[in-house]
Amino acid sequence: MHLNKFDLNLLIALDALLQEKNVTRAAERVFVSQPAMSAALQKLRDYFSDPLLVRAGRDLCLTPRGLSLVEPVREALLRVQATLGTQPTFDPATVRRAFSVIVRDHLGPRLMPPVLRRLMVEAPYVTCTIEELSPTSLSRMEHGDSDLAVMLDNPQLFSLQSFPEWLRMAELKTVRWVCVVCRDHPYIREELTPELYASMPHMTSKPQGTGQSLLEQARREGRQGLDVRVTTQSPFDLPFIVPGTTLIATVPEDIANRLLPLLPIRAFAPPHDIPDSREILVWHKRNESDPGHAWLRSLFVECSRQA
Repeated sequence: MHLNKFDLNLLIALDALLQEKNVTRAAERVFVSQPAMSAALQKLRDYFSDPLLVRAGRDLCLTPRGLSLVEPVREALLRVQATLGTQPTFDPATVRRAFSVIVRDHLGPRLMPPVLRRLMVEAPYVTCTIEELSPTSLSRMEHGDSDLAVMLDNPQLFSLQSFPEWLRMAELKTVRWVCVVCRDHPYIREELTPELYASMPHMTSKPQGTGQSLLEQARREGRQGLDVRVTTQSPFDLPFIVPGTTLIATVPEDIANRLLPLLPIRAFAPPHDIPDSREILVWHKRNESDPGHAWLRSLFVECSRQA
C-alpha cells in the first residue's frame, strides 16, 4: 500500500464495512452519515480496483479481496489504537478509561468483588464492563473487543487442542473439584465410595456452545460409564438442583464452600482422582506493553492471591 496515495482515515471506514458487511450499519458504527460511508466505499473500491462488497440476494457479501483484508486491516487499526492510546505513565487515580473483562461465571464471585473495591478506590474514573464467557470470547479478544478474560486453563472449552499463539496468560489460582450430594441422600452417608460414585446419576456443566464438560473430559481419560442425567451451562446451578435428588454434582471446591451453609447439601472428595484445574488471566499480546493494561492485570493477580 502506498501511504502517500491512501487516506488513512479510510481505514476506519474499511474496517467497519468489512465487519458489518452493510453500509448503513457501518455508518452507524463509526458515527457518520450513510452518504459519507457510501462515498468512502467508492473511494476504497477505486483504490483496491475491487468492489469489496457485492450484492448476494438481499445481503452484501465480501469479495475474495475483501475477505483477505479483514484480519490485516483489523489488526493494523488495533495496533494504531494501542500505540496512540498508550501513555508513557499511567496514573490510575486520574485516568479515564474503560475496560472490558470476560469472566467465567463461577470465578466471578470470588475474584470480582475485591477487584472492583480496589478499582473504586484507586481508579475512580476507570469503568469496567463484565461479560460472560462464551464460544466467541477468544474471537472477541483477538479482534480487540475485550481486554482480559478470567477462565480455566482448558482450551477444550473452546473445542481447541491448545490456545492460540497470540494469547498471553498468568496463573491466578488452583481450582480443586469436589462432589456435592443431597444432605439426606438415601445411599451416600458418611463416605462416597468408588462403587457409589459409579452407580449414581450425575450432573455436570458446560457453557453453551463450548467444548467438553468436566465429566466428558474424565471419560476421555478412561473413567467410562458415568450416567450423566443433567447438564447445565453454569456449575453454580448444580448445588441448587442437588437437594431432594440422588444426583452427584462435580463442582469447584470454592462454589461448594460458599453454598454449604445455605443449602441442604454435603461435599465429598471425588473417589477417583480428578486433576486440579488452573484459573488463569489471559490477554492479547498486543496489550503486553500498555501501562494501563499491565496495571489492571497486576490488580487481578494481587486480588486473586488475597481472595
